[in-house]
Amino acid sequence: MQQLVRIAAAAERLGVKPSTLRDWFFKRKNLDFVKVGRAVCVTEVSLEKFVAANTIHAVQERHREDG
Repeated sequence: MQQLVRIAAAAERLGVKPSTLRDWFFKRKNLDFVKVGRAVCVTEVSLEKFVAANTIHAVQERHREDG
């Protein structure tokens, strides 16, 4: 069974406000969510996928050889 994360905790981990997550859920953007009664939660897998999809990897600097 997947771990569920409450909106406040998910928002804190992503560095956004809970209202931003609620807006994304309403628009069905970015994250999958689960309704458990009145509570809305995000799956741990969905958070990990979101972070992976939005990660911008650093470019390694190339050193030119002189001469």
